[in-house]
Amino acid sequence: RTTTKHPQKSPNPQISDPEMLSLVSQSLSLNAPLRPTPVQRAVSPQMADITAFGGIWGIEAKEAVFNAWDPEKPKDYDNFNPFERNLDGAMSDMNGCFPGESRGYKVPNRPDASWAIMQEEAKKMEEIKKSPKYGLSGKPGCYSLKWQENLGAPP
Repeated sequence: RTTTKHPQKSPNPQISDPEMLSLVSQSLSLNAPLRPTPVQRAVSPQMADITAFGGIWGIEAKEAVFNAWDPEKPKDYDNFNPFERNLDGAMSDMNGCFPGESRGYKVPNRPDASWAIMQEEAKKMEEIKKSPKYGLSGKPGCYSLKWQENLGAPP
């Protein structure tokens, strides 16, 4: 013989058991959606924006980065002298990173080259070299082997 269980009656005859369960779970926030706890995230490093130059790391893009460079601010992925060379004589990529030395060096998209283009670039470089910022060293925004020490990973 099988016995069937009958639901118990709640002490308050006006509230059914399912309603009581609903009230209790709401008061305990058992039905609240689980959301991840907001976490303060570190700001992602920013690199020099060369999209206006078609992503090509040519003289025009370098000149724009150079003009925006503030040697009094620490060197970072967005604030660097693109004409500065490291101890090996290498030039940086569009993040200010040097090949074989800096974390995150990316081979840049280079522009077309020809004798005529190189002659025009040489003329532009003569103008750029007239800037008081051009030959600076020893400033916070200048090259140092430890320039990435307090920076996150390159973009």
